[in-house]
Amino acid sequence: MIDKRVVIIGAGASGYFTAIRLKELNPSVDVLILEKTGKTLSKLRISGGGRCNVTHDCRGTSTLLQHYPRGKSFLKKIFHDWSVQDTIDWFETNGVPLKTESDGRMFPESDSSETVAQMLEWKAKKLGIGLRTNASVVTIVPMPKEGAYRWQLNFNTGGSEMATDVVLAMGGFSKESQYNMISTLGVDIVPPVPSLFTFNIPDTTLHVLHGVSVQDAKVKLMGYPEAYHGPLLVTHWGLSGPAVLKTSAWAARWMNEKAYCTTAMVSWLNLSEEEMRDLLRETVESNPKRRVDNLSIDGIPRRLWEYILKRAETPITKMAADLSKFEFNKIIENLCRMPFDTDGRTMFKEEFVTAGGIDLAQVNSKSMEIKGLAGLYATGEVLDVDGVTGGFNFQAAWSTAATAAKAIAN
Repeated sequence: MIDKRVVIIGAGASGYFTAIRLKELNPSVDVLILEKTGKTLSKLRISGGGRCNVTHDCRGTSTLLQHYPRGKSFLKKIFHDWSVQDTIDWFETNGVPLKTESDGRMFPESDSSETVAQMLEWKAKKLGIGLRTNASVVTIVPMPKEGAYRWQLNFNTGGSEMATDVVLAMGGFSKESQYNMISTLGVDIVPPVPSLFTFNIPDTTLHVLHGVSVQDAKVKLMGYPEAYHGPLLVTHWGLSGPAVLKTSAWAARWMNEKAYCTTAMVSWLNLSEEEMRDLLRETVESNPKRRVDNLSIDGIPRRLWEYILKRAETPITKMAADLSKFEFNKIIENLCRMPFDTDGRTMFKEEFVTAGGIDLAQVNSKSMEIKGLAGLYATGEVLDVDGVTGGFNFQAAWSTAATAAKAIAN
């Protein structure tokens, strides 16, 4: 039997981490990373606004799993085997200590994704991991059982590579046809749809608020059962921020079926209607002789407050004490349930994620090996696994990579 020769397709986060962990566990394994473009770790470099949101400070597995719209039960054992703490410890050991922000997101202390990328590249080089860029694999062919190698990988330029083991780590694709190389092996693909996107709002009156943000808004899509809350940002094309991104992730397939045309109801403060009424009543009663446009509601920026008054058809020069019951109720309605028709989506460039990919029913979660195809593994976003924004997709990449590496190294 020849020594193991492992070829990893994709020089992204999960591809690099699989290669590195594999060599750490078994230095005698011959490992080669293939990348179809001329650049490595390109998505990692732009993620988190160029800071790289490495993981999330969410130490309990059951809590961590709540942040994955797809793949929750599949990831349970994987996160037990390689946890958030394992990720934190590994990066610290390798010279990239992480820091935790107030919302739980974890970044390198350097605040630069380049620190992460350069460490992974340096580590791979040091461990003797091979790298070929501009190497686009078009077919993966199983070899006869009696041969030394189990797989032949053919390139678009002609030529090929032989491998005992192959790891699919090419990330998520936006079109089902891009998975043809995998599906031709008999692997089922869950059709991909976008996840983590912002909402296009054609209502141009909203666009005057671009740049306005609130710290804890709630977003509810009409007809969709759940609502999600978090920071919300008004952009020059519509709505963005974690509250919207979370909604888009959980409702990814539902919104795709609606062709991204639905109505988003925004509660500008994550309060019940009763709490909102008490807050507004208290504000009015404390400032009866103040003009309504000069009232200050905690958490509502002035520009947004003026916009709410306009939507509620309340004259801004009116004194607070003179608000009619009708006007009070209209303000509450716009604070709690301001409707916006969505017309399409905009990709969230910092963390482009797709829902869909290799059907998890075909993958052994103990090894990441594809069932019935010995020596073929899959890690990261090529799987039908995706998390909400906040470092969860990277954590799934590190954990699935670590699981595959451990299985191959033995």
